[in-house]
Amino acid sequence: MYRASLILLFFAGEALAHPDHGSGGWVSAALSHLLSEPDHLALLLAPFVLGLAWVARRAIALRVKRRKD
Repeated sequence: MYRASLILLFFAGEALAHPDHGSGGWVSAALSHLLSEPDHLALLLAPFVLGLAWVARRAIALRVKRRKD
């Protein structure tokens, strides 16, 4: 299942919903497609932002716990 999710992640741009994005090969087509569409960019940034928020929350909780001890 892990490999299937990686394949889906790396080849998500292969659908090429817009014909003008395929000028430089599949990597540049995928990147230009993902970065030029606001909803696709949001889908890329959302897990990153949520991960940073989770790490920050854990760091704050550890800091508070160390002060209590």
